[in-house]
Amino acid sequence: MYEYKVDQGEENYQDFRENEKFKLIKNVSVMCLQSINDLKRMCEKLGLKFEYAKNVDLILDDRFIKGQKFYFIKWQGYSSEHNSWKSADQLIEYKDMICYYDSLKYPPSSLTEEMIFYFIKDICVRKPHDYLTLTKLCALIYATDAKCIYNLKLSFADLRKKAINVLEMPLKKLNKLRDELLIIMQFAELRKIMLSNLKDWEIKMNAISSVYVKVENDVDLDGPPANFICIDNYISFSINLAENPIVFCSCENCFENSNNCCSHNLDGTFAYNEKKLLQLPPGYPIYECNNLCKCDENCINRVVQHGPKVNVAIFRTSNGCGWGLKTLDFIEKGQFVLEYLGEIITSELAEQRGEVYNYLGRTYLFDLDYDKDCVYTVDSMLYGNSSRFINHSCDPNLEIYTLWFNLCDPKLPRLAFFAKRKIKAGEELTFDYKMMDTRSKKGETVPDKDRIICNCGSKNCRKYLF
Repeated sequence: MYEYKVDQGEENYQDFRENEKFKLIKNVSVMCLQSINDLKRMCEKLGLKFEYAKNVDLILDDRFIKGQKFYFIKWQGYSSEHNSWKSADQLIEYKDMICYYDSLKYPPSSLTEEMIFYFIKDICVRKPHDYLTLTKLCALIYATDAKCIYNLKLSFADLRKKAINVLEMPLKKLNKLRDELLIIMQFAELRKIMLSNLKDWEIKMNAISSVYVKVENDVDLDGPPANFICIDNYISFSINLAENPIVFCSCENCFENSNNCCSHNLDGTFAYNEKKLLQLPPGYPIYECNNLCKCDENCINRVVQHGPKVNVAIFRTSNGCGWGLKTLDFIEKGQFVLEYLGEIITSELAEQRGEVYNYLGRTYLFDLDYDKDCVYTVDSMLYGNSSRFINHSCDPNLEIYTLWFNLCDPKLPRLAFFAKRKIKAGEELTFDYKMMDTRSKKGETVPDKDRIICNCGSKNCRKYLF
């Protein structure tokens, strides 16, 4: 339901003009069966003023314009593209929020009960929940280290109960912690903005992804990667990615007829067992059935092309590895998890970009060099899916395989991650970045000071990624 106001015309409502309580304005609420833009156009044709109700989510900034105070507003349920400036007079119903915002920007010499109450209420009720700020607050109030609170693995509800106890503390005692509390309050405001941005990003990711992708950061203030665009297939601005398979099968049952299926026609081995779990050793290519094959969509040899089935979470790591990816579901050994997607570029362009990424200490390039002749590379710096955030491990739980189905170019395989072992829900997903490091020249020695240190923490850690 949207709310809008109808500005009554003077000629049609002469009787209302005599009664000041109507003020020429009448509030009307109706169930909307049309889009906002359609309703707006309809109101314009009828000479009516259209407004739809929006609630303030965050105050991001303030300024004076011609002597009047304005606030920059993030609206609840709307992305940042809809942020707008509103005068203080237009935000009368958000007086408490404005007072709190002003108090944090221009802190008083002493904390007030109103500030404390608003802060506790906001941090306990607001969604998405801010586990990190609550942890810091509880650590301050109970005079302990935040790591100790974090290691207790308390639920948000437990942390909230402890935080509410602040309201029972004497204001005089709280003001002895004024500076520390102000830092946490200001930190909470930054976290609200960051979490709001992450939520917007999560919505955009899930608009593209076929599985649920959660985004969480309980570690710091880092938001979404700048300019990153989520995709669900390879993308290229210079290379033809037309799907024209040239080899296909005529099987009615590909599993029973595996010796005559696509993999056999391409001198390969049938990839999956009867449960659609991978049964190939590492390094073997996968040849799935394609658009020209006679088998139906339920064929056992059609797995990766149907997309991922595992729900995942992009999360901020606490060990200095930046973003990571973890599974939200249990994964069987040999189960397909997800593809490595990105922009397809030439190896020459990859060399140029690689120098920049090496300077940044990051790796986004994956050479498509199954036959040792690298012509193309996948770059997931700006375009990719959640696989972009998979971290390295010297003892990984994922194995990557080259795969073909509709793209006929042997130099343009797809890259698919499969589980090396059973993986529990909540476990971080990892693979060995050494598989990506095909650009280094054989025999080339890189000084330790120029190498990227490995933080995987596994027992067989090689200490360096490259």
